[in-house]
Amino acid sequence: MGPKKAEGGKGVSQEEEAKKKAEAVDDIDDEEYKKTLRIECRNLQKMINNETKMTGLFNDERLRINYFWLISKKELEDKQAELRNKEREL
Repeated sequence: MGPKKAEGGKGVSQEEEAKKKAEAVDDIDDEEYKKTLRIECRNLQKMINNETKMTGLFNDERLRINYFWLISKKELEDKQAELRNKEREL
């Protein structure tokens, strides 16, 4: 079941197809209710976009912390090796 073909031979996008199906449904007659639903859908989409952005920031921060932890661990090992060498000299 691929996209339907328009007269020009180009496929109809899924969004356009969904809009046509939504407009064909006439179970809700109250325009105010439809408007409220559209607003709620937009708000939910904004929330999804914000959560996606925040997830990306969280992952970036997690990687950055992990990187700094590895560097600090390496520095600690180097300092411990230096201390061992100095203790041997003494």
